[in-house]
Amino acid sequence: MTTVDLEQRALDAGRLPLRRVVGVHAVEALVAADPRLEPLRSPDVVVEVDLTAARPDGRPGWARLRCRHALLGDRVASTAWAGGRVELAAYGVEHWQTELARAARVPAPAGAPEPPGACADVPLDVLLGAGEAIRAGRPDILDELVRRSGTADPAGLRAQLVRLHTAVAGRLLATVAARDGGSSRAGWTSWLLFGDGWRSLTPVRRAGRPVVRLVPAMPLRLGEEVASLVTLVRGRR
Repeated sequence: MTTVDLEQRALDAGRLPLRRVVGVHAVEALVAADPRLEPLRSPDVVVEVDLTAARPDGRPGWARLRCRHALLGDRVASTAWAGGRVELAAYGVEHWQTELARAARVPAPAGAPEPPGACADVPLDVLLGAGEAIRAGRPDILDELVRRSGTADPAGLRAQLVRLHTAVAGRLLATVAARDGGSSRAGWTSWLLFGDGWRSLTPVRRAGRPVVRLVPAMPLRLGEEVASLVTLVRGRR
């Protein structure tokens, strides 16, 4: 099995990204015929990136980008779909981090609501319950969830929860799957976009309780998180 290595190497023009933009109906035939796209046909690892964000032109609604990255040996091939066109690309694994970062380079819309604090640890049950309470217009339930959380700063946590659920300008979900020994394994990473940039959501445990940690994330970090997941799903230590 190939170790995922994101370190830069000496320049090899044959490993630089090659791109082609085609219509949706031409993708299947091109993937089947082009030897550079072999990772898409028989991948060791597949990474699916699904991103939705507020429209950059300010019009109502959301824009969506869907990407599929496939690793085979030390080569990667990918598709990126937005609207009616698809970009196909092939490149060496050392360029993978940069290619993944392209998907996360989304400008925050002007006039976005006030974002939550830069870093926060929120109990998972409180985070999920708060979303339902806010959507249902039940501030009493939100207050009860905050009280049960045991936080030393209930007002601060309440404000964070409201911003987390009302100031989101985009969402990114990256799932990683590998076939190892005849069985698929999967992992995922999730980000939220606010007016001041992305936050990465990381599940951790505090005193045995599931907690979600939110920390600022730059686009290049997506490659680091994906590389960790690739290592995990392939059973490496």
